Amino acid sequence: MIQSPDEHYHRYSQRPFPPYRFVVGENPHPTEDPQGHSYNQPAEVPRILKPDHWQENETYLFGVDLYNYAFWWESHEIFESLWRKVSKDDPTRDFLQGLIKISAAFLKWHLKQRRGLETLYTGGIGHLHQVLGHSTVYMGLNLMDHIAKVSIHFREVIADPHAWPDPCLNYPFIVLKKIPPYGRHIFFAAWLSLNL
Repeated sequence: MIQSPDEHYHRYSQRPFPPYRFVVGENPHPTEDPQGHSYNQPAEVPRILKPDHWQENETYLFGVDLYNYAFWWESHEIFESLWRKVSKDDPTRDFLQGLIKISAAFLKWHLKQRRGLETLYTGGIGHLHQVLGHSTVYMGLNLMDHIAKVSIHFREVIADPHAWPDPCLNYPFIVLKKIPPYGRHIFFAAWLSLNL
């Protein structure tokens, strides 16, 4: 069973987590099994994720929360629902694809499926590097920092074919830099009032 890396880690969204983390062979498929926690529930149709307004997209923020609490299959599904709505030439597509593949790589790590782990990890990091060519911080995530943390985290399990350390130990959380809307205008107005 997968445990959360840190039950006290802060959250970015208000949505409740599913009652269990889905893993093939360990518990019921959330939507396909009658015992699944989301069986017969309509799939969410998320709002289009806009890079300049990422803080307003609850689906994106919930996907980050799911990843940070090791709901890897669920975060993969959430990020994929956003990815489907992005045009092919948009860097957001690569960004989401990177998050999707890294979430899936963690699931393969838990299942001790080395080939899938390596393929998904390499692909995920590659997609994030593509976005790094556009911006060092994308949708609140410092890409250089996150790529480095994820790379260090996967290094041991990839280097040693017999090593299967706990994937949640020293976990590479997605840390979003939250800037309040209109923060610069508020700061400037405060500065102006003090200097008049």
